[in-house]
Amino acid sequence: MPCSESISSLFLRRFLHMYIGLKNIQRLLTDEGYPVTLTSSDETHALTGWYKLTDAPEPLNMHTLYACRYGEELLSFPYIEHMHIVCILPTDTDADALSAQFPNDLSILFVTCEQPENIYSILQNYFHIQCGASYYGSTLLDFLAFDNGLQPAVEYSYRVFGNPVFVFDTNFNLIAAPFDHLKGQNFTDRILEKKGFTDQDFKMASRQNNIHEKVKRSEIPIQAFNEELGYEQLYCSIDTSKDLGHIVVSAVNKPFEPIDSELLLTLKKYICEQMKKDSFIQNSRGFNYEYFIRDLLDHKVAAGRSSIGKLNYVKDDFAGNNYCIVIEIAKSLETINARHVRNMLESRIPYLKTVIYNGQLIVIITMPSHQLIPKEYNKTLQKLCIENGLYAGLSNCFQDILNLEEYYNQALRAIELGMCKDNAPNLFSYEQYYLEHLLNSFTINESSWTFCHPKMQFLLDYDKEHHSELAYTVYMYLTHERNLVVTAEAMDMHRTSLVYRFKKIYSLIGDNFDDYRERMYLILSYEMNRPDATDQ
Repeated sequence: MPCSESISSLFLRRFLHMYIGLKNIQRLLTDEGYPVTLTSSDETHALTGWYKLTDAPEPLNMHTLYACRYGEELLSFPYIEHMHIVCILPTDTDADALSAQFPNDLSILFVTCEQPENIYSILQNYFHIQCGASYYGSTLLDFLAFDNGLQPAVEYSYRVFGNPVFVFDTNFNLIAAPFDHLKGQNFTDRILEKKGFTDQDFKMASRQNNIHEKVKRSEIPIQAFNEELGYEQLYCSIDTSKDLGHIVVSAVNKPFEPIDSELLLTLKKYICEQMKKDSFIQNSRGFNYEYFIRDLLDHKVAAGRSSIGKLNYVKDDFAGNNYCIVIEIAKSLETINARHVRNMLESRIPYLKTVIYNGQLIVIITMPSHQLIPKEYNKTLQKLCIENGLYAGLSNCFQDILNLEEYYNQALRAIELGMCKDNAPNLFSYEQYYLEHLLNSFTINESSWTFCHPKMQFLLDYDKEHHSELAYTVYMYLTHERNLVVTAEAMDMHRTSLVYRFKKIYSLIGDNFDDYRERMYLILSYEMNRPDATDQ
């Protein structure tokens, strides 16, 4: 994919600072306060590690840095071409005069120090950090190039840091964290539970010398002790030039090490590029229908229906039976990327079009005019929602795409009503919740009792006084097509007992339920006024 290659190349260029040459070592030792002299360095050979020259394994190679203390024996050492040496000199040694005694094809850095072990320690720490960060960066580059997404990278980062990593967006919503690892450790935190900052967290951030304002302006990670949580944290802005959010690493498993700041800078660059990549793909995926759907929902389509109907993408792309599915990514129990969900859907279900809109994933499935949506599609969508912790709503069928907003709202209503009944990830079909929607709409301005059929109201009152279930019995009888055998099975009671109960009902209201309009009225009356389970 071209955009992946270009962004990956950019990411790779940003990691060129991880190249280690002899000049990097020169700057390192100079910063530590040691006098140094560099004879020459072509900077064409990257250094991948270091050894003490006396302990170095054979064969020697040009990509390893060799450190040693000066002695006469070094002048006759069997060097190889383009070898890199750090030679530790005692005080008052003339490095310029000494350099002329070594072969010209060597790159030698002379450093004056009376304690060689100090230089060895500096080199050990430096290569530990730089090589660790380089390997980490290489792995993140693979994540970026192969489209793995943010969540897998954060889970991998948990193993690298040995501590949990949390990624927040600009609104302080938690968008990635090693959730599975933290569950296994019984880790509890308000932010993890709420998937974002609470009012209490904002107050705490303000008390900590407004640390988040400092983080937004700082190019390097800031380490601070979180007094309320009781451990150190590393904070880092994803991009100081544009507010994309921030990253927090919490030292809950082990104390921070010097390498952690370098690793966090590497992760910061990966997350920044991943976000830019996601934004680029979302904004440049130039299908006409995407812009059209967004404009429909934003009320930006001003042309008349007759002229709109002439547009090819309306005429061809939406010809047939349409269904609108809305997936509320923000409500997901798992932190999941909208684009990842989009790819899963497009790989499993034909005849669909997807749009990312206001943090939601909108899916339009268009079936041929003679065909309704297959049950297999529903099962596939339901399975995907359950496996990925997603809440989705499915609208009824419609033919005119210009009516999309009505069915978009219908899908949202299905999610709302479905979650009231069962707050678990699933695909909620509006056709299963239309009655609840109807009842809710009616009772906004009217009491449900004003609608209730007099006979049903009589039975409900009778049941309440006598602790019986006559109203429920009528409801079950009518919803099971007035079949006594089926009704008895559904109510788990003997048919004779049911017949006896109906004799009682007939004596009270005297009805044989032959009028279909009255049957519908009685069913709706019970639906609107059914007693609570505790009352039945």
